[in-house]
Amino acid sequence: AYATVGGGGINEASAYASTVGGGTYNTASGIQSTVGGGTRNDAIGQRSTVGGGFYNDAIGIQSTVSGGEENKAIGEESTIGGGYKNTASGQRSTVAGGDNNTASSNGATVGGGTSNTADGGDYSTVAGGTTNKASDQRSTVSGGGGNTASGNRSTVSGGGINTASGQNAT
Repeated sequence: AYATVGGGGINEASAYASTVGGGTYNTASGIQSTVGGGTRNDAIGQRSTVGGGFYNDAIGIQSTVSGGEENKAIGEESTIGGGYKNTASGQRSTVAGGDNNTASSNGATVGGGTSNTADGGDYSTVAGGTTNKASDQRSTVSGGGGNTASGNRSTVSGGGINTASGQNAT
């Protein structure tokens, strides 16, 4: 069914027009899905892509994991640039990198850092830092640690353990 394995070892391209370029133990099981290389990566969603790395999964339709380790792009058209144990589960959500970050709302973005979450509201953003949370529509945390933007269009610029909970609060 026009599936291709370019090289490597113990790889599988099992769906129509799916491709595994190389590496080991990689699987491209979604229609028109691609795994470039690496080890134990899975491109499951239709037209999904894993560039490389280790133990990455592109599950959503047209989802992408560029690399890194143990990352999961679950939402439709979601993207993970790299890093470790990041999850992009919202539709069109993005985690650029870092570790243990989650973007679970539609259009949510986490730029990097550690243990940051953009959830609960569409287009919420955490640029970086540690244990920050943007949890309402269009809320933003720029950085710092332990900050929360929980109001609609609220913003926390940085610092530590700050909360913007009202609409348009900063």
